[in-house]
Amino acid sequence: MIDASLRRRVIERASNRYEYCRLSQEHELFGTFHIEHIIAKQHGGEDGEGNLCLACSSCNLHKGPNVAGIDPGSGDLVALFHPRNHRWGEHFEWRGALLAPKTPTASATILVLGINLPENVEHRESLIAEGVFP
Repeated sequence: MIDASLRRRVIERASNRYEYCRLSQEHELFGTFHIEHIIAKQHGGEDGEGNLCLACSSCNLHKGPNVAGIDPGSGDLVALFHPRNHRWGEHFEWRGALLAPKTPTASATILVLGINLPENVEHRESLIAEGVFP
């Protein structure tokens, strides 16, 4: 169980932004962001601050307990992006409302989490038009 103090620390560390696509909590369509286990408990992940990140509900539900995915470019199995161990800018970049991968890790992460599903891209396009994203 994640207590209120730990939850606050995770949210503050993330500046109230989803740690994979950088969407702000205020722009989330489906409720409150989740505190996500980067490495699921069923794979030995713990409730410590270093294994927790802020995630939108849609991507967290797509990710589930996955720690790896298939890179669509090579077909290789690769580890998913780890917000505590990887630098976001080394793996991702914005191309309008699309989150573009720079690495196989990013390609697999975008695919597994559904980050560029049409409804997510459409939502980011509307936020860009409003001048509030990224």
